[in-house]
Amino acid sequence: MRELLRLKPYFIRHKWMFISGMIFVTISNICSTSLPRIVGKTVDSIAGKNGIVFTSGDVALHIGIMLLLTAGSGFFMFLTRKTIIVASRRIEYELRRDVLSSLERLPLRYFQRTPTGELMAYSTNDISAIREFFGPAVMYSANTITTFLFALTMMISLSPIITIAALLPMPFVSFGVYRIGSRVHQLFKDAQDHYAKMTAKAQENLSGVRVIRAYGREEDEITAFHSMGEGYLRKMLRLVKIEAVMMPLMMALVGLSQVLVLGVGGYLVMNGKATIGDVTQFFIYLGLLIWPVIAIGWVTNLIQRAAASTGRLGRVFDEVSEISDTDLTNRTITDVQGNIAFRNVRMKYAPNLPFALGSEAQGISFRIKQGETIGIVGETGSGKTTLVNLIPRLFDAGDGEVLIDGQPIRSVPLHTLRRNIAIVPQESFLFSMTIADNIRFGNQQASMDDVVEASILAQLHENIKTFPEGFATMVGERGVTLSGGQKQRTAIARAIISNPKIIIFDDSLSAVDTETEERILHGLKKVMENRTSIIIAHRISTVKHADNILVLKNGMIAEEGSHDALLARNGMYADMYSRQLLEAEISAM
Repeated sequence: MRELLRLKPYFIRHKWMFISGMIFVTISNICSTSLPRIVGKTVDSIAGKNGIVFTSGDVALHIGIMLLLTAGSGFFMFLTRKTIIVASRRIEYELRRDVLSSLERLPLRYFQRTPTGELMAYSTNDISAIREFFGPAVMYSANTITTFLFALTMMISLSPIITIAALLPMPFVSFGVYRIGSRVHQLFKDAQDHYAKMTAKAQENLSGVRVIRAYGREEDEITAFHSMGEGYLRKMLRLVKIEAVMMPLMMALVGLSQVLVLGVGGYLVMNGKATIGDVTQFFIYLGLLIWPVIAIGWVTNLIQRAAASTGRLGRVFDEVSEISDTDLTNRTITDVQGNIAFRNVRMKYAPNLPFALGSEAQGISFRIKQGETIGIVGETGSGKTTLVNLIPRLFDAGDGEVLIDGQPIRSVPLHTLRRNIAIVPQESFLFSMTIADNIRFGNQQASMDDVVEASILAQLHENIKTFPEGFATMVGERGVTLSGGQKQRTAIARAIISNPKIIIFDDSLSAVDTETEERILHGLKKVMENRTSIIIAHRISTVKHADNILVLKNGMIAEEGSHDALLARNGMYADMYSRQLLEAEISAM
């Protein structure tokens, strides 16, 4: 239950709506608990008790009062829902916003170890469970408490003996709620964890549907998901069985109260110590208490579910972002020029993993001047992508220092740094919107002319002209409607239009042929003028015109120099070049 304290700021933010709701539910229950008194008095008067004889006019008046009290109770209950339920919906919106905001600030390491499906479960079941706590749970808790207080006051004033008889089962209610509630908390937490895994599996199957079909694994994946679904079903059934005990238990205890009221009340009426009207009022009060008593069990379930879900969301809120502005950040830096320097940099993705950059003995060091173009080549896993990921601070170096314009990179405000850097990854990610909007994602203020110009430079424009809807063509999820080369060129256009000071191409021409590559590189010459450009490639032809080339091996710089200088060394670079020339010749033959 301590997990719910995390939600205090949301409650405080909307406290006046909740307070108003409490006032409205109080007035509503004053009206509803006043009704039995009028009914009891009317019954006794009609029966000739207490020396009062009712005329038809008196009966009509009492009916009118009862109608007014009923209408008042309903109207103020409407206002209760209008305030508390609306507040819960607003909190739901704020929670979704805060969860997404927290996720977007987390480092890439978090997403590497957390399945997407689990993150999706946070935004569906968990936030909905918390919303039900702020809405129905709070509203019915207030309704139960005020109904009990007012009804109990009226009942005691009528007959303390009958009241005691009616409340005898209540301790058993409390005990049952406590025991069942704690079990519900654990079962719901287990079910939610399993739901997250099942959601992750579904997300992977939908995203990888082409691979599944290509390998004919549909039945295997269906069977695997079916097995996970059965596991979730078993856990939910255990939860439902426990919850199913709650309602019948509450109803049985209410029924026992009615039997006790009938027995004790009937005895007192026969002995002249109570009237039929008094007993009638007790039955009406018990009727008013039936739903609040049932609500105790339901509300307890909602609270336990919300506590479990809040604990799960707490994992996101408690995750510390390694990449953020700190006290060392120099807020006066509002721009970067593009000078980059690595000084003895070493990098591990986890303490128990080998170095991705550098080694035990030393790190890597090099400089890139503003406006220079540097190429990076090397075998798969040699550290190329890791190196460029340190420049926009997608990761921070473990040892050594990365400098931007002579300043430690951590002193540059993160927003300023990333605003001036554009990355074109090998696996280009496109959003489910138009081609124009995907290109404009790099610069929301860009005009359509800017979009067209960027597509021309990226050698994409001719392809777009063949689409029936042109730039308004909708791109499917992850760009599924485009070819690999078209996706990469769209990502290049997106980078161009952002007008960065530093532009990084992470093997972003791998999906295009050499002829198209040559045209793209020719078009990019204008873009790369006066910009610091870093090109990662497996093909030597992509980087041979660079001012400087780094050859990486096992996270270290094995060779460095211009294309001609590296060929003259007759080392690793020259060997790669010779093999690629041979492959090209064989391919041509």
